[in-house]
Amino acid sequence: MSEQPKTFGRCIPNEGYKAEYIRRINRISKEMEKDARKEIVQFYRARMAIDAPLTLRGLMKKLRKKWYDIFETGAKLIAKWLAEHVGKKTRAEIDKVLAENGFSITKHYTQPEKDVIRDIVITQVKLIKSIPQVYMRKMQELVKEAWERGRDLEFLTNELAKLNGGNRRRAELIAKDQMNKVTQRFAEQEALAYGATKARWIHVPGEFSSRITHIHMDGQTFEIGVGLYDEAVKKLVIPAELTYCQCEQEFLFPGME
Repeated sequence: MSEQPKTFGRCIPNEGYKAEYIRRINRISKEMEKDARKEIVQFYRARMAIDAPLTLRGLMKKLRKKWYDIFETGAKLIAKWLAEHVGKKTRAEIDKVLAENGFSITKHYTQPEKDVIRDIVITQVKLIKSIPQVYMRKMQELVKEAWERGRDLEFLTNELAKLNGGNRRRAELIAKDQMNKVTQRFAEQEALAYGATKARWIHVPGEFSSRITHIHMDGQTFEIGVGLYDEAVKKLVIPAELTYCQCEQEFLFPGME
């Protein structure tokens, strides 16, 4: 039996970083939910007393302006924190594997690391900013529907609580999805910098990630950054590229493919 090619090992998303990522997003989200609930309840009470100083549209416009700006600032800080910490951890893990296997390979970056961080930050900011956008839209629909159906304030507050729960779930899904994407992206750049050209697909099953095509890809070798053809989406894909894909990759040592 032929010896298996040596690899840099799998770069697995850090659960501690994922938990912190969720915590940071939820901290802003909870402040938004508390503020929005207070404003909406006051509005609904005034509306029921036919003494509303604002229309629903006017109130939502005010809330959007306030919280879109807050999330814009917070998203940039969270995204930079994520990129810096995951990048540092990934570099350390790959360097450790090399040292343990007695390899001394000089890095030659094919793409400036700052470009990788920039791309990651842009993506994270966009996703985090989508949280108040979705939340405010659903809240406006909820209040409008409650009013049109003659629902009381108790019904509205109960529905707002459910909406808040959905908001937390969205943050968790974003964190789970993005932690793996960011980890695999940094690992890929580190492997390329050491001269690696091939990787092996590692299928990781999960609630949203057990695609049949990816199960069949498990163990297959592919060119780094190119990936394997996914019949389900009719294109080449790399691990963690598709939404909620939790698949990983392990990179083969240069010259040992």
